[in-house]
Amino acid sequence: MGLWIAGIILSILIIAVLARSWYERSHVVVREYEVESEAVGEAFDGYTMVVLADLHDNGAGQRNNRMMASIRRVHPDAVMVAGDMVMARKGICRYGECVRLLKRLAFCYPVYYGLGNHEDRMGRDKEVYGSSYQEWYSEMMRAGVTVLDNLSLTLREGTDALTITGLNLDLDYYQKIKKTPMTPRYLEETLGVARRDEYHILLAHSPKYFEAYAAWGADLTLSGHYHGGTVCLPFLGGVVAPDYGFFPKWSKGKFELGKKTMIVSGGLGTHSVNFRLGNMSELLVVRLKRVS
Repeated sequence: MGLWIAGIILSILIIAVLARSWYERSHVVVREYEVESEAVGEAFDGYTMVVLADLHDNGAGQRNNRMMASIRRVHPDAVMVAGDMVMARKGICRYGECVRLLKRLAFCYPVYYGLGNHEDRMGRDKEVYGSSYQEWYSEMMRAGVTVLDNLSLTLREGTDALTITGLNLDLDYYQKIKKTPMTPRYLEETLGVARRDEYHILLAHSPKYFEAYAAWGADLTLSGHYHGGTVCLPFLGGVVAPDYGFFPKWSKGKFELGKKTMIVSGGLGTHSVNFRLGNMSELLVVRLKRVS
């Protein structure tokens, strides 16, 4: 009798966990952050961004329609994409929902797209994914999305400037288990020198190299990649990173190094492990605030 009761209790717990995981994957929470900096020009005080990351082509239908309604209520100055909106893994490639969503967004707002490892893989492994990258890229261009593949764009209002840079990390920096050191010159060789008289936003998919991003000159880094640690435990945070590291230092949230800030999205989707727990799919709203 005791084993029978224990089996029932275990079954109920498993069903409850799976139901909660489904809920967290099927609904999106809006998390808001304010970033204060003396480097923000007066013209960009209050500049509001919606940040998307790690959709992995999920959420078609009601979920993403509800998310669009949330974005309209914010009415951002821009939409920032921190990578992996597509899904390209083990020879399977999907980007239809990514295209549909970003077309809708770009019709209303400027959209700046930094690449993640899935976009990079889709473009690099042409023997596996064929012309998928070129087709996806053409759709982005037709929609009016600005794809920043190791490129920068500067917005100017009078004497104030805000620069947005998209970093497409080399494959070595996505290695499993081990951390490939980032040399001090890598970012300058890849992106050029960061001007110190502009507020600089860096779209860098992996948060693993925050110290290097900050040293290069990124005032605000927007990242994703870690999916919030998949399972998030109270007081301990995210449990596992895509590189198989446990309890990653920067799984999601806001982090600071001196006057530099990084905000990491817990992501909007999943791919190989279709599971989230204590870790709602999230849409970020980030506002800049000038301080003297």
